[in-house]
Amino acid sequence: MAVFLVAGAIIGILLGLRFKVLVLVPASVLATVVIILSESGNELSVIVLTLVGTLVSLQLGYIAGSVVRFLARSYLPGRTRYRRSGTKC
Repeated sequence: MAVFLVAGAIIGILLGLRFKVLVLVPASVLATVVIILSESGNELSVIVLTLVGTLVSLQLGYIAGSVVRFLARSYLPGRTRYRRSGTKC
C-alpha cells in the first residue's frame, strides 16, 4: 500500500509540473486498473483503502506540482528568443 501512495504522489507531482488538471482522469483510471489487478488476492476493504489513498496522493501530488510550476514561472525569467537586428527570417 505504501508503494502505491508514494508512487501516486510522485506521479502526481510530475503530472502537475507539465499538464492541466484533466490529465488526472486517465491517470486515475490507470491507477485503478493497476491496483485492482495487483491487489486481487486481498480483501475488498484493503483494495478500496489502497485505491482511495492512491487517488488522494495522486491529487495532492498534482496540486503540489502545480504550485511549484506556478512559483517557477513567477520567479524564473521566461524563455525569450533573441533576434539579431538587421536579419530577415
